[in-house]
Amino acid sequence: MSEELAGLRDRLLLLKKECQTIGQVPPRPNTLRAALGGIFVSVMQRLMFWYAPPLERTIGGLIQTVEDAVQILGTRLQQETQRSAALETRLHQVHAVVDEQIQALRAQNAGLQARLKEQVHGLQQERATTIDLENDVHEQADAFQQFQEDRLAREQELAAQLRAGEERLQMLRRELVEHARRVGQLLEEARRRLPGPLDAEQLRVFEQEALHDLDPLYSSLEDETRGTREEVRERLRVYLPVLEQVKARLPRVSVLDLGCGRGEWLELLRNEGYTARGVDWNRFLVEDCRARQLEVEQGDALEHLGGVPDASVAAVTAFRLAEQLPFRKLVRLLDEITRVLETGGVAILETPNPDNVLVGARDFYRIPGRRHPIPSGTLRFLVESRGLSQVKVLPLNPGPDLVGDQIFNGPQDYAVVGWKV
Repeated sequence: MSEELAGLRDRLLLLKKECQTIGQVPPRPNTLRAALGGIFVSVMQRLMFWYAPPLERTIGGLIQTVEDAVQILGTRLQQETQRSAALETRLHQVHAVVDEQIQALRAQNAGLQARLKEQVHGLQQERATTIDLENDVHEQADAFQQFQEDRLAREQELAAQLRAGEERLQMLRRELVEHARRVGQLLEEARRRLPGPLDAEQLRVFEQEALHDLDPLYSSLEDETRGTREEVRERLRVYLPVLEQVKARLPRVSVLDLGCGRGEWLELLRNEGYTARGVDWNRFLVEDCRARQLEVEQGDALEHLGGVPDASVAAVTAFRLAEQLPFRKLVRLLDEITRVLETGGVAILETPNPDNVLVGARDFYRIPGRRHPIPSGTLRFLVESRGLSQVKVLPLNPGPDLVGDQIFNGPQDYAVVGWKV
């Protein structure tokens, strides 16, 4: 376009020069013909003076108009050229941005494709895992089915063994009853055959033997009502922190358990590293404890305490014993416990809690040897009145949530803990 405008400008200049020759006499040669022609031209020039100048002005104006138009076109062409250059620059910038975005999209697309491949691979692995799990589930279902069948067979076998055990237990109980009856008959027969009246020692022996005729029955009753040995040992762990306090006060901790029964407390103490011994009236229970390598003597608790030196024991315990004693004997027992305890020693007495109505009205009397429930305030007063200090009552073994009331669902047992200071 710029070359065409330049050519147009050249033609306008040429036309402008040609226009300037209007009404001008051309140069003439020095000939007669030329002289005559010049005369004619001069005449014609004078005749056309009214035509030549306007024509020159008209053509000049036309040329000027065309020049102005060419100038305007040139300016606009320059503006359009500049705008085109700007648009071209902007277009390059847009192309660069688009290229960057395309590169970014390509990179993103590559990342998406890689992630898609990973996800597809993960899905394939998950599918394989799912198949494996399904196989495992089927195998476990088969194994569970087999387990159920084996469990059912084992339950049937155990039920048969239980029935056999119950039959054996009933037979043993009958044998114990028969044994006790025969022992009684033998004692009575021996008593009748002795010549003359019985002296005091002989009478005491027969009375002592008569008092032990129900030992097997009482032992069976203990097994029936106390729970398993493991359960009893677990319940007795509540007293271990008390012995830890004794250990912090005294260099050596020795424990005497009165009415040790089946010996669960002595077993627990032995496992915890304490020196402990027990005493119980029941011969069957004493023999059972000795078979478990426990240090236990057979005899009356109060009589046994009478032979213990003063201030020689770090801890004296008595579980389920206080409620079996007459009041006067209970007071004497507390006096003896206070006497044999070392300074810094502790006494622990556990008994059923009559504040729980079910215990006081029913459960307490499951053991025939028990005389009467002792309220915790009464036993605490007795322990304090016999010389022990810092006495506390520990509520123990909350009952099953049958009614939701404290008097029915409260602690089934309590312990009184007193220190000799």
